[in-house]
Amino acid sequence: MRLSLHAAAARRPAVILSYAVAGVSALLSSLCYSEFAVRMPLVGGAYTYVNAVFGEYLAWVTVANLILEYILANAAAIRGFAPYFSMLLNQPSGKFITPWRGYNLDWWAFGLCLATSGLLTLGTKESSRVNVILTLLHVLLVVFIIIAGLVKSKPGNAQPFFPFEVRGVFNGAALVFFSYIGFDSVVCSAEEVQNPSRDLPLGILGALGVVTACYMLMAAVLVMMVPLAAIDTGAAFAAAFVYVYMDWARYIVALGALMGILTTTLVGMYATSRLLAAVGRQHVLPPLLARVHPRLATPYVSTIAQGVAVAVIALFTDFADLAEMVSISTLFAFWMVALALMWHRYCQPQGPVPPLKHRALVGSHMGFIVAASLAFTIVYQLQAASAWVGMVICATVAIAAAVSLQLSCKQRNAPMLYGVPLFPYVPALSVAVNTFLLGQLQKPAYERFGIWTAVITREWLLSCQLQMVEAFLEG
Repeated sequence: MRLSLHAAAARRPAVILSYAVAGVSALLSSLCYSEFAVRMPLVGGAYTYVNAVFGEYLAWVTVANLILEYILANAAAIRGFAPYFSMLLNQPSGKFITPWRGYNLDWWAFGLCLATSGLLTLGTKESSRVNVILTLLHVLLVVFIIIAGLVKSKPGNAQPFFPFEVRGVFNGAALVFFSYIGFDSVVCSAEEVQNPSRDLPLGILGALGVVTACYMLMAAVLVMMVPLAAIDTGAAFAAAFVYVYMDWARYIVALGALMGILTTTLVGMYATSRLLAAVGRQHVLPPLLARVHPRLATPYVSTIAQGVAVAVIALFTDFADLAEMVSISTLFAFWMVALALMWHRYCQPQGPVPPLKHRALVGSHMGFIVAASLAFTIVYQLQAASAWVGMVICATVAIAAAVSLQLSCKQRNAPMLYGVPLFPYVPALSVAVNTFLLGQLQKPAYERFGIWTAVITREWLLSCQLQMVEAFLEG
């Protein structure tokens, strides 16, 4: 909820369309995730899929960025608990924040992270019950906010609709994509689903549709309730109801925000622990992280480890400005999964490996799709008067490459149960859209991404050297 408010204040009424654009990107990615989840119903999500197709290094880069983003996102979410809890008690938002040597300590965030970690350690049945209860209450409160907000809305407050022109919509979409970081968490429970071929696609696509509709409606309500100058970026919805003289509603809104924060943190920490366990099984990280409790049947070491990490970060750091840095790794992971699905369908059969000529032909088509998408994004960023000509050419090349891929290359691994519709156009479009949104992010996000990727590459090389030494000593 806090990120939607940030985006609404930053991008103004067109943030409604920003959520729609981000939702389309997430939808395309979710279709790719769903096919992989049915084919490989294993814990690990993007790591498992990319590792099966492109190997351990690219899988490690992908999942290491996702792990970092989950940890940062969980810390950012839980930091919102204390301010909203203060508002619920009719106290200043900083009531429970303790200044100490330049830091603003949030002991509520610290304690709740440890409590959530403990709950997840007890098992998915116990934690899922709590999550269901909190989610139902949160949904009821979201419905209340939408209905009550629409009653007090004034369409005139949403003018001008495009204060930053159309470019503001796409810049906003890259920013608010942070809000979709959790949908792929459903995939991380693949091993615990009884009928993954049916339940996973329904769960992913259903959740995504409902969430996107809620995001757009709540953004519309906010920008029509309050003029731009009156939007409170810290607690926008609660302040909006005060602005329209519905002071009593601020308490309901604060309670709804608390429910959302708790459910977001619970799902995020669940996914992170499963990712850590999956990587531990591959010995890229210490195998201890994959250890499963003999009675509770949960990866308790990874659950506790990431819980402590999130708790410490949330105690010391306010993550209100990290939306772009979280979005970049999520978009990168979705980009990798779409490419992995195309290669998996065409070049990874159950039987003999296809000839080199076939793999080279598939790779060249995929290369054209990526290159055309990247060129389209670069031409768009140039903002030249004739840029549309170059964009049309790039789009034509990408479409032609996808059509040629379908017509000239035979699929060697067609799905038996669930498959992405309109293949290969859906994953190709996912690559193009994610490339475009990645191009809307700012320089600091890429600097952080580059530094982190360099660090994890070094760790991967050290891990490989250690494995080689161990193999040599054992041999």
